[in-house]
Parts: sequence; structure tokens; C-alpha cells
Amino acid sequence: MKKLVNLLVASFIFSGILAQDVVNFANQKLSIENNYSCAAAWPICGNNYQEFNFFVSKDIPCESKALYYSFHAEGAVTNGIQFTVSNGIANYEWYGPFTTNNLELCQQINTYSANFSTGTFSETSPLSLSTTSAGIYILKIKNLPCQGTININTEKTRLTCSEKLPCTECVTSFSPTPGKYIVSAWVKEKVINYTTTTYQNSFLEISFNGTNGSQNLYPSGQIIDGWQRIEQSIQIPANATGINIALKTVAQEAYFDDIRFFPVDGSMMSYVYDPLSLRLMAELDERNYATLYEYDEEGKLIRVKKETEKGIMTIQENRDNNSKQ
Repeated sequence: MKKLVNLLVASFIFSGILAQDVVNFANQKLSIENNYSCAAAWPICGNNYQEFNFFVSKDIPCESKALYYSFHAEGAVTNGIQFTVSNGIANYEWYGPFTTNNLELCQQINTYSANFSTGTFSETSPLSLSTTSAGIYILKIKNLPCQGTININTEKTRLTCSEKLPCTECVTSFSPTPGKYIVSAWVKEKVINYTTTTYQNSFLEISFNGTNGSQNLYPSGQIIDGWQRIEQSIQIPANATGINIALKTVAQEAYFDDIRFFPVDGSMMSYVYDPLSLRLMAELDERNYATLYEYDEEGKLIRVKKETEKGIMTIQENRDNNSKQ
């Protein structure tokens, strides 16, 4: 039931969140599904493709949706970035260059106050973008087909992918102080043996900058719909200058989801909304167990399910029955 998230490594510093270097996804499928806004523009570092399939209600045409990408070019290049889209024609808007990547940039784009160019492209008529100088560029692809594939070719352009771009106007940084915290997550291993009762190959590795050693957190408890929970308390040392949380597996492919980090004397709830219909799809309680909401085609709530230690249970079901005359 959970959305699969590719294995990754996350790093934190006490003065704010520090993103790892963007890796090169050359000739691979983009592992994202939510680059629907400027703030969520996906940074491109190499050849990629992204499959998209917009599922929206009849009141929201899929052609009104857009995809956003960002690039950090090292200099001026002619026809350096090429895009094609399958199954029809797409419109685009091309913004830049910018010197910083923050919310003010997105405000300029959303109000059309930044410099931009427009046009169309398709599978047989590629979009070739030229960078006029070094800097950050944002591409907005809109009025595209309801489903298809965006192909990206950057072989002729040098893109800076290792620079950590500041975000000075984002939400307040995550800055934990020394003390006890709860770390929680769900993990799923890609196994064939369905008699497995616990996952032994996947874990969270917690380490602290400025100190020696690390702590491994392993899953425990019941496997629910293929997922097993990790939950354990950790102690942040007084002399730590940063935290590294690594999502690791030693033998096979694994997926992680619903990762939490909060003070031991606090509690946390989170909510999941459909990015298109904005309906509440799930809420996760203080123990990181989900309540799942299912709707019919008209948007009416028809079923509520709950994750428990014994598995997923249906706790509410609604159906409208109209008698025939």
C-alpha cells in the first residue's frame, strides 16, 4: 500500500538540511512523480526519461497540468539540452538564468515576471534549449498529453550537479539539539521467500559528525502488507555537529517510506493528499501506522482501512444502493 521510494542517503546539519550531491541518473527513469510545481522542479544532471500518467477527475483536464525541471549550466551552450514527448505535442516555458534557487525565483516564474521563452515540441520535433550563460534554468512543460514519456538528452551540455544550492527562504531548517529522539521508518525488501518473518538485510545507519561510531536500527514486529517498521530511540551527543541518516541494504533491493525523526517526549502525525484531487488519501498516527481512505469515481468516500500489528483491516465501508423502479 505504501509508495515505494528508491534507496537513498540523507544528511542533516544542525544549521539546516544539507542535501547530498545530486547523482547522475544517466539513461535511467526519473524516480519522481511530483514535479508539478516550480518549488518541486526536478534537477537534471544527465540523460533521463520520465513516464507520466495523469489521473484526474473529469472536472480537472489533465492538459492543465505541468511538469517542472531545473538545470544548473556551467556556461553558454547552443542546442545543449534536448527534450521530446511521446503521444502528442507539448508546450513549454523556459526561464533563466538565475543565480540562486529559492522561493523568490518561483514567485517570478509563477507571475511571469522573469525572462522566458515559449514554444512547442513533440517526439518528431525535439525541443533544443540554448543556455546563454552560466546559471540556473527552469523548464515548465505544460499542455502535454494525459500520458506519455518525456525524454531528456543533455550530452552536449555541461551541467553542474555537485553544487549544493541554497534555499534561504524555505521553511525553517531542521535543527535538532542534543538529546533523545525517535527515529521511525517502514522498510520493504524484495524477497521471494514468503515465509520471511523479519527483514535482516535492511537498516538505518545513524552517525554523527564530530564523533566516532554509528548506530544501526533494524526492523522488528509484524510484516504488514510486505512492510516492516523500524522504530528506535537515539541519543544525539552534545559534541555532534551533524547527523547522517543512511538507508542501507546489504544483500538485495529494498525500499523505505514514512521516515520520521522527532523528540522522544513529543508525538507526530502526518497526512498524505492526492496531488491532483487534493483528497486525503492517508493519515499516519503517532506510531506511524496509516489509516487509508478510498474513494469512488465521483469522489465519495467508500472505504477506510487501518494498518495494525495484525495486518490491514477494513474499519468502514460505505455504498449507496439505489432501488430500481
